[in-house]
Amino acid sequence: MTGDILWLVGRYAFLGLLYLFVLLVLRALVAEMHVEAPAAGPVRHTVVLPRVADAGHTGELAPAAPPEAPAVAVAEPRPSAPTPLPPRLIVVESADPAELPTGTTFTLTAVTTIGRGTHNSISLPSDKYASTNHALVFVREGALYLRDRGSTNGTLLNGKRAEGEILLHDGDRLSVGTTVLRYSAGRAPEAPAPATAADV
Repeated sequence: MTGDILWLVGRYAFLGLLYLFVLLVLRALVAEMHVEAPAAGPVRHTVVLPRVADAGHTGELAPAAPPEAPAVAVAEPRPSAPTPLPPRLIVVESADPAELPTGTTFTLTAVTTIGRGTHNSISLPSDKYASTNHALVFVREGALYLRDRGSTNGTLLNGKRAEGEILLHDGDRLSVGTTVLRYSAGRAPEAPAPATAADV
């Protein structure tokens, strides 16, 4: 009888120790599960802004200045050369100043005819000493030449009778009848296709 009691007490003691061991293990597990990891806070970035340097705003924050654009060199326009005046004949003396005033200017073309007839490039209807088809100024190889067209009184160049084709120079004076024209040189006009003797 006594042996049974001891066996029963030992059995309950063993079970109690076993339960106590299990309880301690469970308690340790629960304790570990309740340990909270430190919460990860938001990452903060510190931005240092430049401060205004002038005395009136000392200590105030100012936004960073934008990068300067590279300087672009601007070429200054070159002054254009003055356009040369075309070659022309200027009236110095006239048979009828009312009809053809002194200073009247005629721009010369590739072929300029002079005479009393109204069909001429320079018409001198009041000059009785000018022939109907008196003289001709024309371009050859970029230069201007004078030629008399078989007029009655002839054509004078600087006071001398013009014979054949004569190269004109700046300041030359042409006398057709009683009319005097001064030649002012410039850029000679373009010459047309060669003319035949019948054309002039």
